[in-house]
Amino acid sequence: MKALVLVLLAAAASLAAAAGLAHIPYSDARPILEGLKPELLPPDLRGRAAADLEALWPDWVARRDTAIRARIERGDEDSIATLLLFGVTFTTQPRYSFVPLAARGTPKEIAEQALARDPVVRARVADMVRAIGAPRANERIQFVRRVIERKGIDPATGAGRRRAEAFLVEAVRRMVAEYDDYFRDRGAVGATLFRNRGLSSDTSIYAAFAIDRTLADLKSRGLVAAATVRRVAIVGPGLDFADKQEGVDFYPVQTIQPFAVIDSLRRLQLGREPGLTVTTYDLSPRVNEHLATARRSAQAGRAYTLQLPRDTKQPWERDLVAYWETVGNHVGAAAAPIAPPAGLANIRMRAVAVAPDVVRAITPAEANVVLQRPEPLSDDERFDLVIATNILIYYDVFEQSLALANNSRRLRPGGLLLTNNPVFELPAIPVRALGGTKVTYMNGAGDGIVWYQRDRD
Repeated sequence: MKALVLVLLAAAASLAAAAGLAHIPYSDARPILEGLKPELLPPDLRGRAAADLEALWPDWVARRDTAIRARIERGDEDSIATLLLFGVTFTTQPRYSFVPLAARGTPKEIAEQALARDPVVRARVADMVRAIGAPRANERIQFVRRVIERKGIDPATGAGRRRAEAFLVEAVRRMVAEYDDYFRDRGAVGATLFRNRGLSSDTSIYAAFAIDRTLADLKSRGLVAAATVRRVAIVGPGLDFADKQEGVDFYPVQTIQPFAVIDSLRRLQLGREPGLTVTTYDLSPRVNEHLATARRSAQAGRAYTLQLPRDTKQPWERDLVAYWETVGNHVGAAAAPIAPPAGLANIRMRAVAVAPDVVRAITPAEANVVLQRPEPLSDDERFDLVIATNILIYYDVFEQSLALANNSRRLRPGGLLLTNNPVFELPAIPVRALGGTKVTYMNGAGDGIVWYQRDRD
C-alpha cells in the first residue's frame, strides 16, 4: 500500500510538470546554498563543491519533492486525531477539552499519557472504530476509513478493529506532542518545528481574520492602493475538516480562505473589479479536488454555501466576533445555517451562499511551493498578492528560503507576500520585509503576519 501511495504521488508530480510547473533551478538555489550557514543545509548538500552540487541538484530536488508529497498522509492522520477528539457525528461522548490539562500545567509527556488513558478519549476511539465499519453518508468518517485501509487495516475484522484503535490512540498522542512544541515557538524567525511532521490541510476562520486585519492595516498605511489587486495566489488554502481549536463536524467539509480573501478585498475596495482572480496552490489532492468540484458546480450556476460556526465558550476578541458576524457579505447572501445538534448550545452558526461568479474566479492548482513554480510566467501572469498562512512552519530553513525564492518569481515587482511564519532574508532573494500586523484571537493568543515585498525592478 505504501508503494501505491508513492506511485500516486509521483504521478501527481508528473501532472504538475505537464501543467507548466518547473522545479527551482540550481542557478536560483546556489545563492541560498552559499548564503546559509552549513548547519542550516540538508546533510547531503553540506561541504560539497559548486560543481558537485550542480550535478546532483536535479536528482536531489526530485527526491525531496517525493518526500514532501509523502507527508500529506501524515497530515491526514492529524486531521483524523482532531476529529476524534472534537467530532459529534459519530459519538454521543462529550467533546474533549484541553482546558483541564492546561489548568494543571502538566508537562508534555504526562499530558500525552493522560490523554491516551482518558475514558472519554478511549470511548471516542471505540465509537470511531464502530463508525468506520459503516460510514454511511458521513464524508469525514468515510475519509477516516480510507486512511485506515491505506495502512493495511481491515476494520471489518476483530484484529483489524484492534489495530485501528491502536492507530487512533497513537495519532492523538503524537499530534498533541507536536502541537505543544509548535505553540511555544511559532513566532520565531526561521521557526521550523513542523519540518518533520505531516502536511496538515486543516484550516479555520482564524487565518482569514488575520489576513483581513492585515489588508486593512496595509491600506491604512498606504502600502496597498484602492483597486490595485488583480491577481492573488493563496498557498495552502486548506479544508475546514476538524478545527484544532476544539472545532465541530456537523456541517460539510469546506474551504474558507479563498472566499474570505475576495470578501476582504471587496470590502476594503482593494480589488480591481471586474477581473479579480485567485489561484490556489496546494499539494493535497483532497483540497484541489474540493475546489475543482466547487468550480464545476459554480459553472452550472450553483452557489457555494459556507457554514460559519462560533463557539461562544471561547473568549473571542471583539474584532474577531465582528468579523464572524459580517464575513461573506461582499461575496454572497445570507443562507440558512445548519443547526447544531443537541448538546452544542454554545455553538452559534452563520451561513453564506457564495455567488457562483466568485467561485468561478478561483482556480485550483497543484504545486509544491518549496520546489516548484509556474514556468514560463509572463509579467501579466504574476501576482499582486501571495498569501501563505500556516505553511512555511512545515519546512526547514533551507526549504523556507527556496519557497521564498519561488514566491518571488510569482510576484510582480512591488507585489506583497503575507505570511505568519517569518523567514530569513538573503540578499540573493529579491524580497524584503516591510513590517507586520499583530492580530489577537482570544486570551492574548493570536498571530503576527509579516509583509514581504518583492524588489521593484
